[in-house]
Amino acid sequence: MAFGTFDGVHLGHRQLLSAVRETAVQKGMASVVMTFWPHPRLVLGQAGQDFRLLNSLGEKSRLIAATGIDHLVVVPFTGEFASIGPEDFVRTFLWEALHPACVLVGEDVRYGTGGKGDISRLIEMGLVLGFEVLRFEPCLSGGERISSTGIRSCLQNGDLEKANAMLGYPYSLNGTVITGNRIGNTIGFPTANILVTEEYKQIPCDGVYAVRAGSGKKDYGGMLNIGIRPTIPDQEHKTIEVHLFGAAGDLYGEQLEIRFIARLRNEMKFNSLEELRLQLVKDRAAALEILKTSVQG
Repeated sequence: MAFGTFDGVHLGHRQLLSAVRETAVQKGMASVVMTFWPHPRLVLGQAGQDFRLLNSLGEKSRLIAATGIDHLVVVPFTGEFASIGPEDFVRTFLWEALHPACVLVGEDVRYGTGGKGDISRLIEMGLVLGFEVLRFEPCLSGGERISSTGIRSCLQNGDLEKANAMLGYPYSLNGTVITGNRIGNTIGFPTANILVTEEYKQIPCDGVYAVRAGSGKKDYGGMLNIGIRPTIPDQEHKTIEVHLFGAAGDLYGEQLEIRFIARLRNEMKFNSLEELRLQLVKDRAAALEILKTSVQG
């Protein structure tokens, strides 16, 4: 088994989970992942005003299931749970609840009150209780250690390519199509406005992106804008709107999964809607070229 927050279920997480699955197969046992929800930083008041998550619980669960892990255990992270000491956590939540034969962890693993538990203490308790502890080496991308914090930073700073490389898949968000002002219809680029309902979901920085979008019925290529749309008069609040290539009909009320393939440019202000339209023609051509050669994600 392995335990942790696993926000993003990034390339490093998936290599760890792959090792859990392979070890379980070798030993003829089930593979188990224990994770915690809500994110500990949100419960402990350590998040800060700008803290966001790469995954909702549903997204994280689906990503972990896709690795082939047999069982996912979600432990509610509460203030009471956070007060449990390292030894009690290992004895009660690992040993008594799951009786693991083997626990795989990274060198920087922390657990129990104030994160006082570490790998040395886990090894000691494993010897006492009867389970093996295997160390897992950190995963690198471009010589840099992969981390959820690093991926969040890349998304905030517009480095989608690096974020996706560390994730090992295109970053995504889910939202509901809501009514917009329909200005896109007047210039030949109708858009679906997206409402992201997950309160702490990390939204990529403002700009224009090549995306893929799925409604459960059909998958589309498209281009998406995040920002305040500075060319539109009296537009002050930030929006997420996507133009889907080949889409027809009314999408209002539908759920869309948006997968971010590439960042095309910063959001720009144009002198007229006609200038905006001409730029969107260029953006569409760039997005179509990128989507034509990108791996489906």
